[in-house]
Amino acid sequence: MAVGRGGGIRPAQARPPRAAGMDRPSVTSQWGGGCQAALEAQRLISAHGALGCACEKGEPRRQMAVRSSPSPAPLGAARGDPGEAGALPGPDAGLRGARAAAPLKAKARKVRRIKALVIDLGSQYCKCGYAGEPRPTYFVSSTVGRPCAAAAQAGDTRKETYVGHELLRTGAPLKLTNPLQHGVVVDWDCVQSIWEYVFRTAMKIRPEEHAVLLSDPPLGPAGQREKYAELLFEALGVPALHVAPQPLLSIYSYGRTSGLVLESGHGVSHAVPISEGNVLPGLPGRADYAGGDLTRYLLRLLNESGHAFTDDHLHIVEHIKKQCCSAAPAPGRELGLRVDYELPDGRRLAVGPERFQCAEMLFRPSVAGSSQPGLPALAAACLQRCRDAGLGAEMAANVLLCGGCTMLGGFPARFQSELGLLWPGGGLAVAAAPERKTSVWTGGSILASLQAFQQLWVSREEFAERGGAAIHSKC
Repeated sequence: MAVGRGGGIRPAQARPPRAAGMDRPSVTSQWGGGCQAALEAQRLISAHGALGCACEKGEPRRQMAVRSSPSPAPLGAARGDPGEAGALPGPDAGLRGARAAAPLKAKARKVRRIKALVIDLGSQYCKCGYAGEPRPTYFVSSTVGRPCAAAAQAGDTRKETYVGHELLRTGAPLKLTNPLQHGVVVDWDCVQSIWEYVFRTAMKIRPEEHAVLLSDPPLGPAGQREKYAELLFEALGVPALHVAPQPLLSIYSYGRTSGLVLESGHGVSHAVPISEGNVLPGLPGRADYAGGDLTRYLLRLLNESGHAFTDDHLHIVEHIKKQCCSAAPAPGRELGLRVDYELPDGRRLAVGPERFQCAEMLFRPSVAGSSQPGLPALAAACLQRCRDAGLGAEMAANVLLCGGCTMLGGFPARFQSELGLLWPGGGLAVAAAPERKTSVWTGGSILASLQAFQQLWVSREEFAERGGAAIHSKC
């Protein structure tokens, strides 16, 4: 089991320069587990067509979604090379400026492959970058700012919304909004503002020239996929779209096509079983807490210890959580060591038992006043449903941790220990990839790079003609 501790989301590294004449790095040259994932995904697509939810014959595809908590103070885009421009990918559409029947002696024209854009809209960050790359190019805060009433009354109408670095540069008082609430998009205008910032400011590209692979959270409301498509096709004008379930993309990042994905991000946690590239309907489970709730619980613990943090300090408490907090090896075995944390004003804060008490919420949510199951119990209940369906052993042998909340120090070992007590069947194996906080995006990058996948794009014309049916037929 690979155990990694997260140090917070940092700017993505710029891509290294490519050799002259090289269009796209091979997928198999950039990932370890991703090599196997690419081969497996290619095999499944060739054999079965669209990947997604396994459904009964005649049954509509099930859709999936997330819950969200308020984001901390906004951060902007990370540094990175925006990459090359392009349009709709595909075996033939991938060549710009190529002539259909050029004379043999005609001077060859310079052509270049076109890349799709992979977007993972999370509760805390929107991760984006080109298909075929090993990591996202940019992390854009999912928080959107709008001028408050006082600014509007004063006649400040410079912009209707502020995203990314714009939040830090404006001097106007802003009302901060997160467009995701409890895993559901509640403000589509804010989502559009985020995506426009991604295309025009962060990536510096035209949306009409790039197909988009978009992640879709599990257990979401009907109609959300269609709304995503409507926004991307009609408001932004992208030429093609594919919407893929987040757990499916996460499992590809591990180089597998079957297993139980236990994902905990910033706004929601879920356990989703996948078999041969299909999300198994009726078996996933969800818990309405994740990293954002953990941050709020830590704020409460610190205040109970005599400090005076408010919601305006959530971004500071978030950083304290990532730098100082850890999961104890077992309940009641918290280590007594205190650690010092330097606040932005230079003062030093001693963090004691809170650094371990905070993580207990993931195992015993009752400590924070919640009646929901802990993450090991959530996974165990899902494994039991899989056992009843004859898939218990296969899922137990492939439990995959994903999402930034699972990056907490000591979490993988504690999770495996507690899940082992709840799953007496044996054969349990828990994997924790070092870069699992971006597993959804990485899986999307792998999938959208495959030649066999190109047949699964839904074009703008198809959507205009068939509407939501076009999305569900290929996604």
